[in-house]
Amino acid sequence: MQRRHFIAASASVSALGLLAASSAHANEWPSRAIRVIVPGGPGSPADVAIRAMQDVLARELGQSVVVDNRAGGQGIIGVEATAKAAPDGYTIGLINLQSAVTPALRVKTPFDLQRDFVPVTQLTTESPILLARKDLGVKTLAELVALAKTRPGELTLGSAGAGTPSHLGMALLQRAAGIELRHIPYRTIAAAITDLSGGMVDVVLGGSAAAQQGINGGRLVALAIAAPQRKKAFADLPTLAEAGYPGVDLRGWTGVVAPMGTPPAIVARLGQAFATALADPGVSSRIATSGAEVGGVVGPAFGAFVAAEERRWRKVVVDEKITRD
Repeated sequence: MQRRHFIAASASVSALGLLAASSAHANEWPSRAIRVIVPGGPGSPADVAIRAMQDVLARELGQSVVVDNRAGGQGIIGVEATAKAAPDGYTIGLINLQSAVTPALRVKTPFDLQRDFVPVTQLTTESPILLARKDLGVKTLAELVALAKTRPGELTLGSAGAGTPSHLGMALLQRAAGIELRHIPYRTIAAAITDLSGGMVDVVLGGSAAAQQGINGGRLVALAIAAPQRKKAFADLPTLAEAGYPGVDLRGWTGVVAPMGTPPAIVARLGQAFATALADPGVSSRIATSGAEVGGVVGPAFGAFVAAEERRWRKVVVDEKITRD
């Protein structure tokens, strides 16, 4: 009995020692620059979001915050780099809707969003706009659906590539509307919108910032926005719900994760710093100019949100028999 008590007491002392060591490490953190890996190039939505809050984060954490762009592989390169980083709080990363979709498109992905990361916070949500070329002759989503039903498989859909949110989102909308469009994949959504402006494709689901120039220039017609309510910048543009598709959620998102094993105290401090940055009026204004909005899901709730997104979009990939490029 005494031996069991001794072992139990020793285990408790060891656990307390580890906790104390972790707390001490967290108290010393950060003592050098913090790197944020972005799974996209400069100017991508995730890149714009983190750069908008860089200065506030540096002020809150007392160290510089360095953005490390790792584009390629539909975001896989950057997310994998975050998963493999040391869990010491000095390397964190961004994930987005594409990160949740990619595992459904591949037999094997070099990361698992639930196993390899600790969720910190959602940063932004993005509300894409359904666009049509001006000379297609449609002004509303209802008119597009009616036209597509008379020409099944003839109207063309431009996207950023097979399995990207711009492709999967339209697959979801096509199923809800009972229409069929012919998919034409591009390397970027900007390239798809350029060809839409030139009349080479018929419709594109694109970010509001990318679409704004074409809309203002009169070359593109905006049919609906995938947002919970109308946006001030597009006050006359109906939401998908107003256009007759209340259950179709096509919004994108961006969030922050840390490598699994990062001390909880460091994760909590990161969360506080990001919360302060997201509440800053200058930050929210810069994010808004990119066509995004500040997100609001934090910690474990953000992790549950990501898991739900993985399940939701996996079903779309399976139902629509979508494969990667």
